[in-house]
Amino acid sequence: MTSKLIVRMYNVRFGDGILITVPDKDPQSNQETERHILIDVGNAPLVASKEGGDDSVFKPVVDDIIATLGGKHVDLYVMTHEHLDHVQGLPHAAWKSFPNGGLAGKIDVDFSWLTASAAPDYYDTHPDAKKQKLAFEAMYARIEQHLRSAGVDKLQPYLRFLSINNPAATTECVQFLRTLAKTRTSYVHRSVGPAAGATPVFKLEGTHPFKEARFEIWGPEEDTSDYYSTLQSLVLAAPPPARGAAAEPVAAPRPLPPAGVDVGDFYNLVDARLRGVGDNMLAIDKAANNTSVVFSLEWRGWRLLFPGDAELKSWKTMKDKGVLKPVHLLKVAHHGSHNGTPKDAPFDVILPTAPPDNRKRRAAVSTWTNTYSGIPDKDTDDLIKTRCEFHSTLDDPQKLVYQLEFEG
Repeated sequence: MTSKLIVRMYNVRFGDGILITVPDKDPQSNQETERHILIDVGNAPLVASKEGGDDSVFKPVVDDIIATLGGKHVDLYVMTHEHLDHVQGLPHAAWKSFPNGGLAGKIDVDFSWLTASAAPDYYDTHPDAKKQKLAFEAMYARIEQHLRSAGVDKLQPYLRFLSINNPAATTECVQFLRTLAKTRTSYVHRSVGPAAGATPVFKLEGTHPFKEARFEIWGPEEDTSDYYSTLQSLVLAAPPPARGAAAEPVAAPRPLPPAGVDVGDFYNLVDARLRGVGDNMLAIDKAANNTSVVFSLEWRGWRLLFPGDAELKSWKTMKDKGVLKPVHLLKVAHHGSHNGTPKDAPFDVILPTAPPDNRKRRAAVSTWTNTYSGIPDKDTDDLIKTRCEFHSTLDDPQKLVYQLEFEG
């Protein structure tokens, strides 16, 4: 009987939830064990409407995961990065969907990989990253204060950004995910391999139970400081009211130009800085996305790539480090956004025009409409379709799980 590796991509609307079933043969005993890898589980938080994100999706997804496991453990759980559309599902299921006993005894996890910067002591040992992280969190707080003080009309378009990037809510979920593994939790990053002429600084031995399947971590870099871009200066709302003042936020008054300064030039500058709100929000979002765990899974001649939400900065770094290879399955990064899939050299390496063998190549994206402008991006989808078979959770939006099989 032919064994099959099965990838189940759950329709969590805007987010990722993936369960991989891997027949894993011990080379010593020749005994095959069915093992499971679970990636993320999250979606865009519910805001004004249910389009594009609804926490109620988690219970049917978790119920299906439990049924598929059939009493077996999750051998390896992977949290790619610290965004709520990737991390809130399992905490939600523990705190809300299963109030009597949480997930205990329903989903047991043996090993976990979390992105390196999720380690409790990470920012104590990486001062450059800490400096950047604190600056970005301060900018998030300023933007949130400004938008909430500007009124509902100004706030509404940005609610999902504020929710997904909320530091407090994300930290709460990550703290829960750190405790999932019964055997070992590892905070992973790219290894410095022999090609760089250096001793590996991160080894995967002992971080998972697989005997036959092989893994490589392609990203992120251990020091995440390079993933932070320059923030723009802003002229935003006035400071919050003192204690005891009226609780109802009001918009900050439009600043007046100093004496002797051209009025038109002054307000052009103010408006440019206010437009920087959007640019800074994108910078905050990208910094987290680019810390995504990017890993390849090799099994009986197949190579499957799971890049989380890695964006162009991460792809360029992976190319420069020489870790990219052709793949047979690409889990499309960042839900099919234009900045989640490179259009140049990195893309040609992972999905070359001339396939390296006769095996079918596929790509699959977990996405949803009306969540973020421009996602999914049609041009990105069309480019991927020129190289391989393309699948999307939008192919059948009512379908709970999309399944891909690889025979070996």
